[in-house]
Amino acid sequence: MASLIDTSDLTLNEQEALTVSEAVFEQVYTKPALESAHQVMTGIQMKTQIPFYGLLGLVGKVTNGCTPNTSTEKVNLTEKYWDPALIDFRLPHCAADIAQLFKMWKRSRIAAKTWEDVDNAEMAFITDRGVDATMESILRISSFGDKLADNVTDGGSITNGVDPAFFTMINGLWQQILAASVVRYTISENAAATKVAQAALASDVALNTFRYLYNNIDSRAHVIPGMAFQVTRTLWNNWNDFLEDKSLVFTLQRAEEGSAKGFYRGYPIIVRDDWDRNISAYLDNGTTYLYPHRAILTPIANIPIGTSDDGSMKTLESFYDKVTKSWYFDAAFYIDAKLLEEYLIAVAY
Repeated sequence: MASLIDTSDLTLNEQEALTVSEAVFEQVYTKPALESAHQVMTGIQMKTQIPFYGLLGLVGKVTNGCTPNTSTEKVNLTEKYWDPALIDFRLPHCAADIAQLFKMWKRSRIAAKTWEDVDNAEMAFITDRGVDATMESILRISSFGDKLADNVTDGGSITNGVDPAFFTMINGLWQQILAASVVRYTISENAAATKVAQAALASDVALNTFRYLYNNIDSRAHVIPGMAFQVTRTLWNNWNDFLEDKSLVFTLQRAEEGSAKGFYRGYPIIVRDDWDRNISAYLDNGTTYLYPHRAILTPIANIPIGTSDDGSMKTLESFYDKVTKSWYFDAAFYIDAKLLEEYLIAVAY
């Protein structure tokens, strides 16, 4: 039966969400708490020496009469340097650029305040997304910074189409590892010819990785507080699959800061989801990823991040400019990452 009301000449739209509670926001990425993966050292904003004091070598021989044995051993000193880069970005926001029919956030009733008066929920949302982006950049730079980074087509490892300038500010942890002489376990699947073959891990890869790193790291590392495994999600999944397949009894520690934790021989396992997503997004040559399965074992104090103040890593400065009729959200922070003592780390890739 036809309706008595003819709406064919009306423009009928679907009902828009009118409140924030009706909206679905894309979830932010899982991140490790920065302090759980690295010691964060503050007060660093210029090139600063890090001295290392060695040990004496062999001393002590059988006494020979009344003349003591004179040792020629010396304490050797070496050094590295903090050399932090100043990183920044700005997010401009003009409220008038939002479509007039978008009803999620309220607009000022006063015409002259259209640009300046921004809904509190809108401000909070922009700030939240900005702080999250800041932490993503910190994790990306500290792990995958490479002063010589270039795109695949130019002989580098950075995914084509990605600006290498997002990586060239410092040499991050993995670049230092690749250049260092450290204990290494080779994960053979990393060298496979396709992404599918790389993903096909043998069932005991994680077990063999953990066992090798634990057994082969310098014995002095085992007495240092803060020892922890840090692994890609791929190895974490492989480890749990292995445990389930073997029907072994194991315990998962309660999720902390969105990241599940486990243990191997008493050392916590920190899952670095940020490694997986950076590798898949930015270290892709089109056929394979660059070492998609990775792990380290080291005290977190041995891989510190240096910055002037940790507060700058967690906040945005916001201000309104009457000339451009825009809000600006600024972030700036100093950052450097260091692998301090190479004998205190064992790696797998």
